[in-house]
Amino acid sequence: MPKGIILIGWTNKEGFFLIHKYPKDLKISESEIMRIGSLHRMRQLDANVISLKLKKLNVISFFSGLITADYHIAPNFAISLLLDKSEDKKNYIKTLPLGSKIVLEKLPLKRFDARTTTEKEVLANIGISYRETLPKLYEKLINDEISVNEKELKSILKTKTELEKLREQNQKLQDKIVDKEVKINLLKDTIEELTQKLKSKGSIKNIKMKMEEKMKIAKLKNEYESKINELKKELDEVQQRVDEYQETITVLLDYKLVLQQRDEETKIFLKNLLDSLGPYSDDDFHQNMIKNLIQFLEKIEWAPEI
Repeated sequence: MPKGIILIGWTNKEGFFLIHKYPKDLKISESEIMRIGSLHRMRQLDANVISLKLKKLNVISFFSGLITADYHIAPNFAISLLLDKSEDKKNYIKTLPLGSKIVLEKLPLKRFDARTTTEKEVLANIGISYRETLPKLYEKLINDEISVNEKELKSILKTKTELEKLREQNQKLQDKIVDKEVKINLLKDTIEELTQKLKSKGSIKNIKMKMEEKMKIAKLKNEYESKINELKKELDEVQQRVDEYQETITVLLDYKLVLQQRDEETKIFLKNLLDSLGPYSDDDFHQNMIKNLIQFLEKIEWAPEI
């Protein structure tokens, strides 16, 4: 006996999602719903029936199709019957698509924009009839109350013939050719209009003036850049000289300190020498020596600063 039945919706933004399940305690995961839906979408947009094995379930599922022979419904809906692993899926492969009209015929024939529609918008626009019709379909399936009508089944699962597909492809190609011809003609008109404008004296004169202005601006820019580079070069040379002068001043200051230290030591030595010559000041030779030492000391003390 089947475990339950689910109604699945689809949007381009959110993918497949659960709309309703019966019974309420039926367990089905989002990943299992996505797997069922994805397998349907691999069959393009035609109505189709699939059977697949999940981890703990067997599944028979009917996909309404974007446009089918009997139902013009967008976005797409899938009705999936969940079975025990031991149950044969073939028992419902014909009765499920035939019985799905119990649910689908009660849904509003409302179209949605497949690119922008959301799950919330779908749920807000399909009513709540499925709450009654989905359990009703389930009961009819498990009680084998749906008769098999091969002609009706063929109509529901009708797919386009190869000839129809080729005709559609041919029409699309013709539409593309017409579209390209329109674009080519529009481009030709635009080129012709631009050509006429360029031929006029005013336009040529304006173009020449703009070109001359651009050339003048480019020339001035090059001249300014050249002057800036020259100034930078001169500035670098001046900076180099300043660095050299600073280095020379530092050396001279160091030399001054050395000389000052030496003069200080010399003064101390000479003063000590004068003190030691004091007792011999009556002698002419010593007097002359003392005089010379005093003059020398005066010169050291009045030496100019560097």
